[in-house]
Amino acid sequence: MCRAQFENGEYGNSFLLGDGGYPCRDYMMTPLLRPVSEAEKRYQKAHIGTRNVVERLFGVWKRRFPVIAVGIRTQLNTTMTTIVATAVLYNILKEQCDEMPADENAVDNDLLLKIDMNPVRQTGNLVRGQLIDLVFT
Repeated sequence: MCRAQFENGEYGNSFLLGDGGYPCRDYMMTPLLRPVSEAEKRYQKAHIGTRNVVERLFGVWKRRFPVIAVGIRTQLNTTMTTIVATAVLYNILKEQCDEMPADENAVDNDLLLKIDMNPVRQTGNLVRGQLIDLVFT
């Protein structure tokens, strides 16, 4: 449903950020394969930095609530309720400065970046280029 809403322009001037595994779309900005110009390099840095914040949060969320990490095998309504409930609980625990469980498999997410090494012509390339020219030049 979210994809259709983005494709219909219901979110206005908003973008989703995806890694190189996603196709670049008018509403889905992905990293550049080989940034060359300074504007492209600034876009790439902003894209990676923003995605890393989200990825780290997901990692913390999965550590605190393993049901999110292993997969929820319930009906859709129950799954959505579980996701919202864990998000609310996460925020409550964060407000109370509750200690996080240790992550034995910690990885520096700043070093992780998945880029599609065999990109195909994607519909969002023009939009991404315009965004780079408008915001990062």
